[in-house]
Amino acid sequence: MIMKKLLLTLFVAIALTACGTAYNSQLKQVQLKMTPTEVVNLMGDKYTVISQRDADNQTIEYVDKYKNHWRFQFVDGELYKWGRAEEFN
Repeated sequence: MIMKKLLLTLFVAIALTACGTAYNSQLKQVQLKMTPTEVVNLMGDKYTVISQRDADNQTIEYVDKYKNHWRFQFVDGELYKWGRAEEFN
């Protein structure tokens, strides 16, 4: 009985860890100077436009399953900076 509980606990821990790493894997691939299309292809199309001066100058935001808000700011069509929303001014 103890062995079954231990295996179940181990399985749940591995499953939860695997769920969290998939999104982190995408974020680790983001690089400065990426185009908006490249970021959307990597991160997915479920984002919100936070601000937009024109198509080349905008800030978009993703919300992950843990309710973290990730912002991506594009200047002249290239990724200028990105990070958690609280890091943006």
